[in-house]
Amino acid sequence: MLEKLFVGFVFLLISIKLSAQHAEETFHAHHSLGLVVSHTQITTGIKANGDKKWLSLASWGLNYNYKFSQKWAIGLHNDIVVEDFEVEDHRSSSNKTLERSYPIASALMVSYKPGKHFSFMLGPGEEFAHTGNLFLLRAGIEYGYHINKNWELNALITNDYKVNAYNSWAIGLGITKIF
Repeated sequence: MLEKLFVGFVFLLISIKLSAQHAEETFHAHHSLGLVVSHTQITTGIKANGDKKWLSLASWGLNYNYKFSQKWAIGLHNDIVVEDFEVEDHRSSSNKTLERSYPIASALMVSYKPGKHFSFMLGPGEEFAHTGNLFLLRAGIEYGYHINKNWELNALITNDYKVNAYNSWAIGLGITKIF
């Protein structure tokens, strides 16, 4: 009886040790580079005649991430809206418009992935355009579906709050290479 208990205890310890090694071996720090096609939505757009208009603008994204733990990553997320547009200028009390021409938004993002598929992202950045730069805060949610060990399909929604200027959000689909 004591021998069976001892053998069972040893088997349990070996199983725990092997599963702990497996968990340690399955995660390794890695990089990822993703290409995203999206549409940026702006509710405070301005038409040529001065009327307000909801804008849906084509945009592209290039996202780099470094995953340093099972749940956390840091990265640089970049978007470009491939159109010229005007929005309400909230930086002044007058009814002026703010012109944006092919703005590029870059944000330093921290990502938290609590489970297998969803990631929550948050970070500061800047929107660059020849008509002026704007500080922004970006928040987002991403759903990732692993095709295999090195590739992932992504669906994401991000919100860019340009401080004292305007707000935009984007919905996109992308593909990510993990290396």
